[in-house]
Parts: sequence; C-alpha cells; structure tokens
Amino acid sequence: MQSDSKQSAAGKWIKRGQWASALALLVAGHAALAGGPRYVAGSSYFSAAGQPIVWANGQVTYFTDLSDLSSAVSNTQANAMVAQAAAVWSSVSTAAVSIHSGGSLAEYVDASLPAGATAANLPADLQPGATATPVGIVYDQTGAAIDAIYGSGASSPLACQSNGVIVSIDNFAASGNFAHALVLVNGVCATTQGQIANLQYQLVRAFGQVLGLDWSQANEEMFAANAISDDGLAGWPVMHPMERLCNAGGGTCMTDGTTLRTDDIAALNRLYPVTAANIGNFPGKVLTGSATISVRGTIQFVHGQGMQGVNVVLRPLVNGVPDVRYTATAVSGAYFEGNVGNPVTGTTDAAGNPLNRFGSGDPSLEGSFDLSGVPLPPGVTSADYQLSFEPVNPLYTGALSVGPYTTGQVAPSGTLPAITLTGLGTGSAVTQTVVVSDSARALQSGADGTEREPAMVPASGEWTARTTGYGHTGWFQLRTRAAREFTIEAQALDETGAPTQTKAQMVIGAWDGSDAAGTAPVTATVQPFNTGMPGLTALPVLTVGDSEVRIGFADFRGDGRPDFAYHGRILYADSVTPARLPVTGGQIVIRGMGFRSSMMVLVNGVSAQVTSVTPNTIVAIVPDSGGVTGTVPIQIEDTETLAMAGIADGFSYDAGSNDALALVSGPSGAAPVGVAQALTVRVINVDTQAPAAGVAVSFAVTQGSAALGCGTCTVATGGDGTATVVVTPTAAALTQITASLANGSSVIDQFSGTASAGIVALTPNLYIAMGATVAWPVQAMVVDGAGNPVAGQSVNWAGAGVSLSPAQGLTGAGGVASSQIAAGPFSASVAGSARACMAGTQSCAVFQVIPVQPSTEGLVAWSGTQQYVAAGQGFAPVVLHVIDAFGNPVAGAAVTFEEAFFGWTGACPPQGSCPPAPQLAQAAVQATSGLDGSVTLTPLAPNGMAGRLKVTAVVGTSAVLNFEQDAHP
Repeated sequence: MQSDSKQSAAGKWIKRGQWASALALLVAGHAALAGGPRYVAGSSYFSAAGQPIVWANGQVTYFTDLSDLSSAVSNTQANAMVAQAAAVWSSVSTAAVSIHSGGSLAEYVDASLPAGATAANLPADLQPGATATPVGIVYDQTGAAIDAIYGSGASSPLACQSNGVIVSIDNFAASGNFAHALVLVNGVCATTQGQIANLQYQLVRAFGQVLGLDWSQANEEMFAANAISDDGLAGWPVMHPMERLCNAGGGTCMTDGTTLRTDDIAALNRLYPVTAANIGNFPGKVLTGSATISVRGTIQFVHGQGMQGVNVVLRPLVNGVPDVRYTATAVSGAYFEGNVGNPVTGTTDAAGNPLNRFGSGDPSLEGSFDLSGVPLPPGVTSADYQLSFEPVNPLYTGALSVGPYTTGQVAPSGTLPAITLTGLGTGSAVTQTVVVSDSARALQSGADGTEREPAMVPASGEWTARTTGYGHTGWFQLRTRAAREFTIEAQALDETGAPTQTKAQMVIGAWDGSDAAGTAPVTATVQPFNTGMPGLTALPVLTVGDSEVRIGFADFRGDGRPDFAYHGRILYADSVTPARLPVTGGQIVIRGMGFRSSMMVLVNGVSAQVTSVTPNTIVAIVPDSGGVTGTVPIQIEDTETLAMAGIADGFSYDAGSNDALALVSGPSGAAPVGVAQALTVRVINVDTQAPAAGVAVSFAVTQGSAALGCGTCTVATGGDGTATVVVTPTAAALTQITASLANGSSVIDQFSGTASAGIVALTPNLYIAMGATVAWPVQAMVVDGAGNPVAGQSVNWAGAGVSLSPAQGLTGAGGVASSQIAAGPFSASVAGSARACMAGTQSCAVFQVIPVQPSTEGLVAWSGTQQYVAAGQGFAPVVLHVIDAFGNPVAGAAVTFEEAFFGWTGACPPQGSCPPAPQLAQAAVQATSGLDGSVTLTPLAPNGMAGRLKVTAVVGTSAVLNFEQDAHP
C-alpha cells in the first residue's frame, strides 16, 4: 500500500464537535509517553510495531501559504514567524531533526475556498495524500479554512488560546513515518501585538506536535496546589496539554514561550536521537547518548504485571531537594497498546480501522518507561536525581490526553515510591525496576467463564469480580423468560471498594445464548459510565421469547489489570405469584435477582406498597384494580441507580387475557325438573394449560328455566381451576346455562328439563384410593311428574361390593332419602356400586364407587402453598387435593408431608460457595384425603424465627409436590 493513498491510519478528516477544546487534531492517535512520542506503531498497517512514529531521517519540510496572515502580519512576516518556530526545534544540538522550508503552496488558501466550504474543498496540495508537500501551513486570514474543517464558528477570536494554531497529522506511511500534516494558523487571532506574540509561542507548540511529541504534565502540581513559582514555570514544558496562564481575553500564555524546557528537549532527543549512524547528516550536532543521561525501567504490580499510565518524574537534587526547573517526565507503558477495543464495543474505530494499529502488543512494554536523552542542568557534569511516580491528571483525555490512555486515565495502584539515583553524569544509563509492594494483587474474584463456556450468574444477582489480565472479558449466562425487561450493571471499584471512574471503564454487551463466539452483541453500551452514578455502567435488555442470554463485561479500552475491580449486578424479575388477584388487590410475591431495599414496584403504572425485600424476593401489597381487569404489567425500579426490571404479563386482576373456560360436568340431555345437579367448569391458561385459581366465574340462565344455587351467581375457582354451581331445572324446556369470565371467555351447558316421576342420585360417584376404606354418605331424591319432591316415599338400598346402612328409609320433606356406603378396601380396579330404588317400582338411582390405582394419583395445590410472611406471624394451613388422571377427587388417599425448617440466610457471597442454612426443625406428617380429595397440613411453626420451611408432599407411587414457605426477617 502506498503511503499517499492512506489518509492517516484513520483514513478520514475528523470534524470536531467542540472546537474550543481543539488544542490539536490527533486523528485517532495513540497518545503515548508524556514528554515522548504521541504515536507508536501498532500491529496492524505498520511494519515497525512498537516503534515511535517519526519523520523519516528526521527531515521535515514545510510549505507555506501565499497569503498574508492578517492585516497586521504580512506573508513575509508570517513566514519569518514560522521559520523562527521551526528553528527552536532544529537547533537542539542533541536531536537529529531538521525543519526547513520547501517553498510556498500553490495558492492563496483562504481566498480559494468557496462559501460554505468543507474539508473536501481544501486545495489538492493540502489534502492528506499530498505527500509532495508533507507539511502544509495555511495562513487562514478569515478563519474560513478552520471553519470548513471544524465547523462554523470554530475560528472565533474568543478562543485564540486554543484555536490560534491547529495541527492535524493526517497521513501515516506503513514504514512507521509521518507522511503528511496540516497546520492552520488563525488570522483572526493575529490582529494585536499580544495575539501575535502568543501565536509565535503556539507555532512552537505546533511544530512539537508535527514532530510527533506527546503532551506532558511536568510540574503541573504547582497549579493543583495553587503554588505557581518562577522555578516551576522554568520547568513547565512548552508541550503542556492545557493552557493555564492565558484566556480568551488575551495575555501572555507562557513566559519564554519559545524556549524549550528540559522535558521538551529530552522528549525530542528520544524521538530523534543523534547516533553514530546519522550524525553525518547533522553537522554541528553531538551524539545524544554521550551528552545526556538515561533512566529506563519498569513499574510493576506486586505480581509482575506492568503498571501502565503512571507519570514518571526525574529531577536533579540540590541539597537533597528536587530542582523543578529541570524536570523530565515519561509515562509508563507509552509504547504499549492504549486502546485496542473489546468484544462488546468492537475493535475498530468509526471508520473501520483496527484500534490496534497504534501501540505495541508486547506485554513487556506494559509498565516500561523511558527517560533517556535527558540533558543535565547547565554547567553541571554530574548530579544526584530523584525518580518519583505520580498519577496522570484524569482530566487529560482525548486531544488533551497525556500518555497511552486516551479515553480516560487510570489511577496508579498502591503507594508510589521516590528513589534517589546518585552520581549521574553525561553518558550515564540506569535501569530501574520498581515493584509497588502494596499494589492490587492479580486475583480473580470467582470464575467468570469464557465466551464459549460462560459462568452462571450468581443466584443473588450480584457479585464482585476483576478484569484481570490484559484483554480479559468476563462472561456470564442467564436464563430469561419472555416479555421481560431487565438491567445489567457494572460499577468500577477502586482498591477500597469505593466506586471510581479512574480505574476500569466497564462496558456491557448481551448476546443470544445461541450466537456464535466472536459475533457482535445484540445490544451493548456504547460508552462506559452512562448513568448518573459514579463508575456505574448500565445496559437495559428486553427479551422477546424464553432464551439464554450471554453477557460480557469488559474494559472499554480492552485493558485488564489487577486493580480493575467491578461490582456486577443483574436486576431481573422472573415470576409473580399469585398469577391472579381479585379486583380488590392483595399480596404478590415477585421472584428474581438483584433486588435491594431501594426497590419501587409499579403495577399497571400505580405504586404498590413494598413490605419486604431480599436479593431474590419482593413482597408487595397491590392496590385495587381501579376498574381494570385482565393482565397488567409489573415494573420494578431501583430508586438509587434507576435500574429497571419488568414483566409485561405480570399478573391479572381476575381472569387473564389467556384464560379460557371449559365445561367439566353438568346437566345434559334430559334433566329431571326439580332435581338439583352440579354444574362444574374449569378455567385454564391456554398457553400453559395450568389451572387458573381465584378467578371469578359468572353463571347465568340464558335460555329456558332453571334455578341457580350460587346466590350472586359468581363463584371463584379453586386451586384446580374449577368452579361449581348447583342447577335445578324448573320447567320442561330447553335450557342453557352460560358461564363467563371478565375477559369474555364463556361456555354453555345445555339440557332439556323433563317432567317425569322417578328417583335421582344426588351424589352419584365416589373415587377411592386403592386399599382405603371410606364412609360415603349418599343421597337420592324422589320427584313426581311435575318435578315436585315426594315426601314419605319408601326407598330400598342395595350394594354390590359395598355395604350400606340403613338399607331402607323414607324420603323427607325435600324428597331426599339418605344412607351411608362403607366402601373398600379394594385390591383391584373393580368398581363397587349401590342402588336406591323406590319401593314397589322399577325406578332406581345408581351410585358408583371407583377405585384409583396409586400410579394414577396426583396432587394439586389448592391454597396456602405460596406464603411469605413476617417472622413470628406463623403460616396458614395448606390445602392440597388428591386427584386421579382425569382430575376427579380421590378419597382415602394417604399423603405424606416431609417438613424441614431452615434458618434464614442472606445472599450468596461474590466468591466461594453459599453458606448452608442451618436446619432448625423437621417433621413428617401423615394425612388422608377427604371425600372431595382435600388434605390439610398445619405447617411447622417458626416460633418467631426467620427462615424457610421446605415441604415435600407425596401420594401414590410417584406423585410429588414441593413447595416452600418463607418467614422473612
């Protein structure tokens, strides 16, 4: 690839959104060593990875505009200002660099730009590919060129301290050299003598940028301490990142602004050293190595990983006191990668260029520093020096960045030492390895898995981990249900566990569990710290169907260090019980993870009263429906972090939208007038086929004539979803009974009332557990041809396989005769039966006794299985029903309850196994189901203690029902 076809490694002009901060346009560059290189070749595009990017052979040729700079500065004067600034750098005797004029550009740039010009309208000899004019210097009389590139108003005279001279290095050769740069000199900032003086100083800074020097924060502590001194300013480098002494109103930005400081000279020497191989090309200059001192080394965490981003400071000692006039600085890890991206936000920039095109991937460079090329103080042949270490100002990011970290500085870990180096003279070379003994240790808090084998999210939904090891990403997996909204959080922590924005810059991505490794996330944070909380990054996720979700946690820069701790959290609501409430409201229990005391619950947008919160459970009292029936959403909000979780189909007031009615049994065909019969319907959720308990079913006679025994004719379904009403035909007519739900679902039972004399069984069937003996009261009713009850009728009772007592009786005033059947035990599936016959007639009613095999017995939760009460309140009785394979109630079934009460335990720790809950009590209880199949358990009493009661109910050969009761603290 030819260098002139590559418009910088980024390949594009970049337009600034905020021109006031544009001290320099560094096109996606690698901000490296303070007092050192701004750009270091990376592993992509460049052929010399790990080397600073410089001008080939130290030769820099610039070409100037034909225009005057302003009404106060002619073209000749402007050229002289440029030459003077270039000479400041070229005259450094220990640096192999020469900056010289190549002549003029081909045009008057400002005048050549059309109205509304953009960067594309710049002349051809200023475009990034114009390597024949490698450094183009524009005298922007009206600010038109600056406005064209950076936007209207960018050349404003109100910001001359930052927009007086703007530099863009916009083309790099694959050999690791600069190929083109553009310098814009703002003519509207050259109208007074004070402005012109400042422009001269800014031109010196501009050539420092053109040469590839990074910014430096040498002696910056004097500003932080408000202790500015002449000595401090004498060592304050020309290449400082932020103007602190001047403002838009004018004034001198820096005393002796055209005089390079020790730090500037040392940085230039490192980039362009004079060596035995090139000294012949630079007459009058001296070998850098023999005329300066060199201090190189590495600063490391206690376990050996290099500590990147530490400002290393070297100062001579005078009577044991550091002399700030001759400060030299470097930043550790300057040649190492500063931002290579990550699997969450990607590894390329907006233009598609790989982020690792700048900075070496050699891990030995991660904590290295280079303070070579440092000149001794004037008149001194040797001196003692202090080598110290300090954080880089966290404000220095982006175009103002100092060192390798451009998206945010990282505070050093541990206590940084100060080291005395004695007797350093010209030619001295010292290597120093510094291990910060109290720095963070390279320990990973709990396994966080890999992309292909992610770890499960801890049960509590919260954990603490570290992004340890360069390029490390933490991977977790979560099983989620459909129509859920949840929030993933990662809060960066310092060594004390406090939130911070000067350590890891956490970003979060979420993938479908089936996505292949290496693919882009379905959703991700674009930037770290996207909330109002310190150090907190949050990602909201919305699910469509049930799925596995893979979650990645990474540092935005792709970095990984022992001091990159973070607190992870997933606020997720999984289920709500009960699934239905009456319109008057009531208690719900929300189960999920990541819950905190700061939870707020909204039901259909209305606040509910939160009564209890644990990491996995929220108990709330839901208000009345306000006239709403059907499914309503539930939303949970953390009032501190504003994290959200929600269930779109939370629960329903009365019948849900997916609830439907089915007819179980009722009068059919010819139904005797005057004889009461049971009509039973069942409500189920059509999606899950689960019974819907607690739903109001309305019954009405919609055709014909019948009496309903339900009073208000609204009956709530039981635990098995059934509702029953007694129906008595009152006339010989076609009759319909309609059962309906609030959601519109309905079912019709149709029969023909028949006026005929006879006897009818009121309790026709009994289902009995195999081996059980049950006493079954039975009733038969005698009516005349008009459907009226007949009193005093003699009824004879007889049984087959069962016994009855009494065997004979008379009907009462209601026409009912009673007896009792002793049924069982049955050892085979052979039904017993009984008959009630009107004396002297052939009219009989039949009663069936049907034994149920143990293998077909089952259990249905009826009430009390889901309880969440305060400690000391006690649990309500639990009712289960034993049923057969067709849902019929089974009498006489033996049910065993195994109970175990465990003491309360909080959330699991972020690392290690969960502590076992102590078992405080246990019991085994036997119960026998009644005629309706019901069996009742009085749970173990907590006796005022907080804990969880775990119950296992067993019936038949294989039916098991497990449930848990919580007595929360």
